[in-house]
Amino acid sequence: MSTLKVNTLEEATVGGATFYTNKAWVNFNGTGSVSIRADGGVSSITDYGTGNYNVNYTPGVIDGNDSITAMGGDGGTGQSSFKVITSGNFTSNPLQFSASGTRVGATNADTLNANVMVAR
Repeated sequence: MSTLKVNTLEEATVGGATFYTNKAWVNFNGTGSVSIRADGGVSSITDYGTGNYNVNYTPGVIDGNDSITAMGGDGGTGQSSFKVITSGNFTSNPLQFSASGTRVGATNADTLNANVMVAR
């Protein structure tokens, strides 16, 4: 397999858009024994209790100034609102996001299908 390395990737048309890639991403099961289904740039998931997780990044992948998106579902029970967790609880600031990891979770239930993506 060959590796293609570029600094900028753009559409071939005049005025075409620049393409931005994910720096890290993960799809995991947050119920029972937490398990990663698939990932890129993620070293592990830490389970802090019901609906409360930390996504741990592979060192050097992101720098803490990236953009993060988190979404998930609780398997149809309607009991959770999955998102990036803020300091101390689900409503205060600042976001718990750094180059080493991001705290994510649901308000009151484990998350069956959790997804986190970091882009720059």
